Amino acid sequence: MALPAALGRRGLLAPLLAAPALVAARPARAALPPGSHRVEFAETCGVAPGPMAVYLHRPAAWRPDGPIAAVMHGVQRNADGYRDAWVAHAEALGLLLVCPCYDAARFPGDRWYNFGNAVDAEGRPQPPAAWSFAALDHAVDAARRACGAEREDFALYGHSAGAQFVHRYLLLTHAPRVSRLIVANSGWYSMPRWDVAFPYGLGGTGATEAGLAAALGRPVTILLGEEDRDPQHPQLRRDAGSDAQGTNRFDRGHAFFAAAQAAAARLQAPFAWQLRTVPGVAHSNAGMARAAAPLLLG
Repeated sequence: MALPAALGRRGLLAPLLAAPALVAARPARAALPPGSHRVEFAETCGVAPGPMAVYLHRPAAWRPDGPIAAVMHGVQRNADGYRDAWVAHAEALGLLLVCPCYDAARFPGDRWYNFGNAVDAEGRPQPPAAWSFAALDHAVDAARRACGAEREDFALYGHSAGAQFVHRYLLLTHAPRVSRLIVANSGWYSMPRWDVAFPYGLGGTGATEAGLAAALGRPVTILLGEEDRDPQHPQLRRDAGSDAQGTNRFDRGHAFFAAAQAAAARLQAPFAWQLRTVPGVAHSNAGMARAAAPLLLG
């Protein structure tokens, strides 16, 4: 039987809602306590829809209105290891630490992780709806729900393959929710040039000059280990496209920064990036994290 319209007013309906015989109360989901956790959420990005894992750490001092930082793993897809390496920094800075896991089954190879599925296996541009970059935002939101976070913005750090993901995420989506980005020890780059085809440049992606100008104006740090200069490192890509940027990660990072500066000058766009180097560190997430963590809060 329909209730009288007058009962729709809050004052008259409240007694009915309080009656167990009419409405069964559903307890609110409790936020995760301080400590390290693993949560899953439903994700449609990737080769097939399914659950995606997020490894997170909630510091004891963090509060729901506190800062959030996402950390992207490298080629080994070890999000749990990256989370563990960053726990001490998260505790010291009061950051809710979020480490999405782009597992190799759901996001196989460079195409689905490093390149964000911006192009298909034949190099044809994919629509933004098909990009796997969106899973990062979804992972952050899953962690926010699990911990009761109130802020929507987050800082973003990526090392090695994660740095490849981060800088392409920036160049192609402009990362509107991200407060600060750190690109650490990327093996090679998508240069901000239209005359070089993706993934070595932006040619063929559908990216626009207006979008590139927006990306160049974001607070970005290119962070390079001063000892990351091994041209024979087993995880370093060596081919014509990457070697045109230099023969090691340190030189390639400098080349990428210089290309970004040149693009900003050509577009007459504000340039907010900076380049920093870390003495005594080679290709090490743990070593780079010590220098990167304070930068995430600006």
